[in-house]
Amino acid sequence: MENIKGIVLKSINYKESSKIIYVYTKNGLISILIHGSNKIKNRYLNIPRLLNYIDIYVSGKNLLTFRDGDILEGYPNIVNDLEKYTYATHILELIYYFSSHEHDHEKLFNFLLKIFDIINKDNNYIPYLNMIELKLLYLLGVNPSLNKCVVCGKTNSLQFSITEGGMCCPEHIQNPYKISNIALEKLKELYFFDLSKDKLSHIDQSSQKEIRFLIDKYYEYHLSIKTESRKLLIGLLGY
Repeated sequence: MENIKGIVLKSINYKESSKIIYVYTKNGLISILIHGSNKIKNRYLNIPRLLNYIDIYVSGKNLLTFRDGDILEGYPNIVNDLEKYTYATHILELIYYFSSHEHDHEKLFNFLLKIFDIINKDNNYIPYLNMIELKLLYLLGVNPSLNKCVVCGKTNSLQFSITEGGMCCPEHIQNPYKISNIALEKLKELYFFDLSKDKLSHIDQSSQKEIRFLIDKYYEYHLSIKTESRKLLIGLLGY
């Protein structure tokens, strides 16, 4: 048997009483069949729940089959808070969508665990989830240039452009994106944030909204994606 530790990103029903779960690990995405997991009396009933950090044993080659395991962390303060949970599932959708992309899965996996631990305890959770989205852009190779012109490298009089992929000087700006200086500075802070060293400063709600809209538009333009959970968040958060 093989031991796997990972985060449940997605779960689908399989036949009458079983499920296939998609687990994100340090090596990428793995799909696992859990027999009888939909049965009420099955002691592994809660294993397939989204966001669970699980430690399991599997066997097989093509489609791995669950044999035994436990939930290492269920993040109850996220799961029991509708806004937090919906925001977290937005992140899970993004990770699942790009899980086949070749990038540093181990780095992203470890970062996810740290962030989910933080937001399980902290009510100021949105900036930390924005960090994941920004770090993911870097891993996918479409990260914005934030300190210099994407065309010539100049550092003066810069404006942000979604279509150009970051900051542009007056000579090369074509489609400037309207964002306040405060929100832009907070965006930079989140992008370059080091969890092991830095302390996150306060981000007011107006700046959070601006950052949220910019990230949305950047993902839509460069990666052609808007998750179902993000659509639900508009109703919950109002933006």
